[in-house]
Amino acid sequence: MRIGIFTHPLTTNYGGLLQAYALQQILIRDGHDVITINCNNRVLYTSFIRQLLGWLSRLKKRYINKKNVSPCFFPQPTIEQNIILSKNTDSFINNINTTFRFYDYKELLKIDKEYNFQAYVVGSDQVWLPSFFPWSFLNFVTRDNVKRIAYAASFGHATWQYDDEQTKKASQLAKKFDAISVREDSGVTLCKDYLKVEALHVLDPTMLLNPKDYLSVINVKKVSKMMFAYVLDKSVLKQKIVKTIADKLQLNVYTCMPEEEFINGVTKDISKCIFPAVDDWINGINNAEFVVTDSFHGTVFAILFNKPFVVTGNEHRGMARFESLLRMFGLEDRLTTSLEKALELVNTPIDYVKVNQIIEEKRRESLQFLSILKK
Repeated sequence: MRIGIFTHPLTTNYGGLLQAYALQQILIRDGHDVITINCNNRVLYTSFIRQLLGWLSRLKKRYINKKNVSPCFFPQPTIEQNIILSKNTDSFINNINTTFRFYDYKELLKIDKEYNFQAYVVGSDQVWLPSFFPWSFLNFVTRDNVKRIAYAASFGHATWQYDDEQTKKASQLAKKFDAISVREDSGVTLCKDYLKVEALHVLDPTMLLNPKDYLSVINVKKVSKMMFAYVLDKSVLKQKIVKTIADKLQLNVYTCMPEEEFINGVTKDISKCIFPAVDDWINGINNAEFVVTDSFHGTVFAILFNKPFVVTGNEHRGMARFESLLRMFGLEDRLTTSLEKALELVNTPIDYVKVNQIIEEKRRESLQFLSILKK
């Protein structure tokens, strides 16, 4: 079957790139002809009011709260800036079959007509955030006899984020889907209560592959005595947790992050903001003797590669993702916002025999869900 995958733009997000790769690989292995829609957009489609409120909020944070955030109305990088920022991560996209790259979601209408997909799979990651609505509910597909599947779609939050108008439209579109699965257990409830559809809780697609699958597509480099600290929001507490654990274990810290964070309208030297390659990120996980992260996919890969880890809370980016993931494997205690608890966890082993058994069981369930594409 000819399948189109709708997911996040393929840019500098390591987790986003790896989940796109994994989902496509799983479907290809199942005998399908699969192409991922390659939208490298600057601005997500959302209402003007939402954009305006977001801009005013950033102005308050920057000029009143003295936070280092963008003062621009459009905070995302321009197309030209994105090309620079993704200079290294772009090479990994060669492992993913994609449509031609375009920069406006309105082009999806042309994509649907040109590629004539027999089925669409929406997923994974936070594709059901309001900022991706209504495209992520496949509103651009008007042809009949096209299968619509959501695989491990995420709302990003445990509480409903859509307004009344969006909720009504999303429910109408969701009911056109042949099957829906979600990445968080809270998503099952949100689908039932607000979209009025049933959903299955499945694995993030990155966990459908094993470590060897990822190592086979990168240039593997071995490094010893290393701790991988993949922290997206560097608070004082998180930096203290990283340093204290590294000192305790006598490990060198590797971050796999740009030298500086890119902030549109503020950054003076964009060359310092270029992201390292995906190879470097996977090598960071593979070589780590310990992982500290506030990233969802940082947590996923620590589990997948059977690494000891600590997750520092990330309220701004949504806690439901972490809580659901860790609860699935009985690892809720690995999530903390306390330095003292983090240090305790350094000496608390993880039963990866049990965890790996759960992964295998959940893989079977998740692959069974995707088998609907063969029917």
